[in-house]
Amino acid sequence: MSLVLFSCRATGPFIMFEETARRVFKVLGRPWTETGAFSCDELPEILRILDEEARKDKERLAQIEAERERKLRESTYDEELRMREEEKEEKRNSVEKINFFQRVVPLQSMIKRAIKHGDAIMWGRP
Repeated sequence: MSLVLFSCRATGPFIMFEETARRVFKVLGRPWTETGAFSCDELPEILRILDEEARKDKERLAQIEAERERKLRESTYDEELRMREEEKEEKRNSVEKINFFQRVVPLQSMIKRAIKHGDAIMWGRP
């Protein structure tokens, strides 16, 4: 699993998994490149797009949770026990999931500071 280093003079650098960086670029509608920069002029639009995608991701998660809650409320005690056992089994078999809206927080923070200071954001291999 490769890493990508994002850096900006207005903030400290941070590292993101390449898989997440590729998803960020897909959301932005840009081709993935191993190195590059976002100019200060591009940053407000990039931030707007990331904020919107993070909002949608939170909504999807809330819908999934609401559906799960609805099923639990409609189920009988035996069904509820079975569903809880299935959930426990799923958790044991799956890797802890961090959602997109959580993964982009450092980039959103960097973008906000870069806009404030009029700086560009660069990325590349650490």
